[in-house]
Amino acid sequence: MRRLLFAGLLLAALAPASAFAIDAKGLVGAWHVLVHYKDSASENPDAKRWEDRIWVFSQVGDQLRWEDYPIVVFDDDTGRFESSDGNRTSRVLDYWEPNEKQQEQIQQGLAINSRGSRTKSLSGSDEKGWSSSRGGANYKSSRFVTYEETWSITGLPDKPRFERQDSMGAAGSEEFEGKTVYETTAIEQGGDVIRGNFDRDGTRKGTFRLARTGGLHSVSESGGKSASGEQLKRSEFVAMLAPGLEKLPGERSEAEWRAAVTSSNGKEERLALRAAIEQGLRSQVMADDDVTSGQNRVLSNLAVELERLFTEDHKSLADLRKMMKNGEVKAEGGTF
Repeated sequence: MRRLLFAGLLLAALAPASAFAIDAKGLVGAWHVLVHYKDSASENPDAKRWEDRIWVFSQVGDQLRWEDYPIVVFDDDTGRFESSDGNRTSRVLDYWEPNEKQQEQIQQGLAINSRGSRTKSLSGSDEKGWSSSRGGANYKSSRFVTYEETWSITGLPDKPRFERQDSMGAAGSEEFEGKTVYETTAIEQGGDVIRGNFDRDGTRKGTFRLARTGGLHSVSESGGKSASGEQLKRSEFVAMLAPGLEKLPGERSEAEWRAAVTSSNGKEERLALRAAIEQGLRSQVMADDDVTSGQNRVLSNLAVELERLFTEDHKSLADLRKMMKNGEVKAEGGTF
C-alpha cells in the first residue's frame, strides 16, 4: 500500500504543472502577440524573424468582438528595429524577446497605432466554435473581384486555435486563398500566457506567445500620444454628424437596407450602405472645403464602422445616433 502511495506521489511530482484552460470570457481583454518564425519562401529561409501585434477581445451581446492592431509602440525599441540605408528602419533579423523595461510596459499597458487595424464580430459558442463567417455571402459575379476574410476561434477551453482565412476571386476565375493559424500547445500563468505553433500559408512557420497586457492607449501617426483636447474635438465633431443618420439618402427605408445587406448580394450592398452613410454624414457639414484632412479621414473611417455596427451588430439608426452623441463609436483619423 505504501509503495502504491509513493508511486502515485512520484507520478504527480513528475507530471507537468496543472494545465489551465480559458474560455471566451477568459479571452476578454488585451493581449500582446509575439511571433517567432522563419519564411521558407524568402531569399533567406534560415533567417530568424519576428512580428508582434495587439489583440483585443470583448463581448458584445452574444457575440465575441476581435480587434487586431498590427502596430505596437514601445517606449524602448531596443532589439526591435535597426537603421539601414540612411534613415530607413527595418525589423531586426533575430528572435526579439522583450527586455525588462519592455516586459514591464507590456504588463502595465501598451501604446497602439490604429493604422491598419481591423475588427471582426464572431458568432457561436465555446462548444461549437466562434466565427465571423455569416453564410449566405457567396454571391459572385465575373464583373467584380470579391475579397472575404473569416476569423475563427475553436478548441476552447483547452487548446484555443485562432485562425484567419482570406479568399479573393471572381466568378469563372481562379480563387486565391490564404490562411494564418495560431495553434495553442500550452496555457500558463493562470491563463495570462498562451503559447503555441504559428503557420501562415505553410511558408511562415514558428511559434507564438500571447501575453495579457494592461490598458491600452492610442498614439497619433506622428508617434505622439493623443492629447485630451484633440479627443474632445473629435468626439464633438462626431456628435455633430449624428443627425445625418435620421434617414439615409435615397428611397430605401431602414428595413429595406437591413434586408439588402443580408441578401445574396450582401457584399455589394454593404459597400452601397457605407457610401450612403458617408453621404448622410457629409450632409451635416457646410461644404467639403470646410472639412480638414483629419476630419475627412474621420468621416470615411466612421462610415466604415457605422456600416459594420448596422450590419454585423444589428444596431438601428437610432442606436447609432445615440452612440455617436455619447462618444461610443470609434472614429479614427488624422489630427484635427
